[in-house]
Amino acid sequence: MLAKRSRAFLVFPMITMLFLALIPASPAIPATPPSEAGLPVRVVEERWEVAPGITVPVAVYFPDTGGEARYPLLVMVHPWGCDRTFWDRMAREFAAYGYVCATYTVRGWDGSDGQITVMAPENEIRDLSTIITLVGEDPRFPVLRDERGPITGVTGYSMGGCHAYLIAPRENPMEGDPGDTRVRAVVPLHGGADLVFSMFPYRATKLLIGLMLVATAYIGRLSGFLLNTVSLLQRADKSPWDKFYGVIDGLWRALPLISSVDDMMPWMAGASLERRTSDMVKVREYMNRRSIRYWCDPDMDDRADHPVTAPMMILTGWNDDIFYANEGLRVFSRLIKEGVPKRIFVTNHGHMGGMVSNPILDIPENEEQNWLRGEIRRWFDRFLKGVDNGVDREPALVYYAGDVPGDFRTANSYPLPGTRKVKLYLSKAPDWSGRLERRAPAGWGTFPDLLVNTGVTGSISLTYLKDAGALFGSPGEMDIPVRFRLLDIPFAQQYYLSDPLPRDMVIMGTPGIELYFQSQQAFCQLVPFLYEVTPGGEEVLVSRGWFEGQDLAPWGISSTGGELEMQAVYHRFRKGSRIKLELATADLLSLWPYWGLNIILVHHSSDRPSSITLPVVSLN
Repeated sequence: MLAKRSRAFLVFPMITMLFLALIPASPAIPATPPSEAGLPVRVVEERWEVAPGITVPVAVYFPDTGGEARYPLLVMVHPWGCDRTFWDRMAREFAAYGYVCATYTVRGWDGSDGQITVMAPENEIRDLSTIITLVGEDPRFPVLRDERGPITGVTGYSMGGCHAYLIAPRENPMEGDPGDTRVRAVVPLHGGADLVFSMFPYRATKLLIGLMLVATAYIGRLSGFLLNTVSLLQRADKSPWDKFYGVIDGLWRALPLISSVDDMMPWMAGASLERRTSDMVKVREYMNRRSIRYWCDPDMDDRADHPVTAPMMILTGWNDDIFYANEGLRVFSRLIKEGVPKRIFVTNHGHMGGMVSNPILDIPENEEQNWLRGEIRRWFDRFLKGVDNGVDREPALVYYAGDVPGDFRTANSYPLPGTRKVKLYLSKAPDWSGRLERRAPAGWGTFPDLLVNTGVTGSISLTYLKDAGALFGSPGEMDIPVRFRLLDIPFAQQYYLSDPLPRDMVIMGTPGIELYFQSQQAFCQLVPFLYEVTPGGEEVLVSRGWFEGQDLAPWGISSTGGELEMQAVYHRFRKGSRIKLELATADLLSLWPYWGLNIILVHHSSDRPSSITLPVVSLN
């Protein structure tokens, strides 16, 4: 009976999609880009071999003008859990503006051969270079070339943004560097630049997002097939029977629905959840090879020995909690060669809401998406076509200031000129309540604060979902909290409050947290949350951080080892508000907690001055 129900569960949506495939597309969806884009577009959809025995679906969109005209090549790489059709709308649009646009389904995902090996330089990134070669050498496509080969730009979202980072050429590259000198400009969109920081920030394991990524990898064929089917059903240039056979072909290629995934993925999940600290060395090596930070700065000391040499425009978001804005800001400020053009746009979006092109064709983009897509095109126009549009002379940093919707401001560098590091020290008031003080503690300070870890704190944290409506063309935010407080468990967290602020205070950048503590156990998780408490008592979450001490000497004096970055932020604290720091022993569901009983003492004395540092900027 269960087997019959399982088959029925699969057959019903298949019948539904086949029925929908016979419905003609809405005439409101154009078969070619809007006429104001200028050029008619032709599309070639095929399967290409990118490595021995590995074929992938490829689509090439190019101006159908004939003659001798040649156009730069632009490769667009899709996000995790998707397929090449994610970029169908934007590829058509850019082709109409004079680009040969190539999209393909990354190996292991829906319709592609091979195994998902998580952006391995020797696999997925090499495939990207092969796509550049195959498009550039195919006489059907009017690709602009010079002595270095096809003049190429690369962009991509999320996983595709990681591809764009990794394919960017670097100075004096190390052995095995995946950079490609034919790439003249890159635009990573919400991509990860340091996957160790993304997934294991300061040795804490991101539980919810990590499990979601692993699970999505295994069902990548199914998720990509569904997205591909939605895109196919809306195509005005396909007949009903083309759609019917397209759905059947897609389903056939998606079988089996479970993807082949690199064994390292479940192994890494096990190593982190079981806290096998010796194995985590191998995990970090695996992640580093998939991170631009490593290929630029193998010592991870923020001195780029192999800086990026291609013009780079970065898009990230203050609320992106998969690939934090910290990562894009680090690349922008430290990893690009001096004198190489660069820009960064920091929006207020999370990971879901920052897309610049909706993958669902009949849902229009909102005003911000149109603006950002235009900025991407201007970047490629400048560095692939040589158009003197002034983009390289405009402010390099464009950031959401958060005071009113759409409030974007500009600067030429990061950190902002005049940024002051304001340190607030943890202390205790005479009534034993926690305090944040500008003055450093003197002498022995006050008695350490007691925390008791059991793995739960009475609160639940989620990923940032407020702007998920942007996927459907909405610029507004939904009322979905990032953190729910359910109950107050004694000693699971400690709170520290400042005096009311005498004037407004703006912070922009990464708050830093430094803690001194003693732990009963060898593992100790301390999770900081930064809040604004308004005069009316409302608490506004400003930033959160991560830390897990491992292999600690029980009851020995330990520390975070210096200031650790919290999530990058722009925030204005209003006059009369208080700054609040919460230290928690866990952060479910965001982080994997330590489940054992652990007694923790947090110190604040002259020789152990626990503190939080705020990047305060001039009011504007």
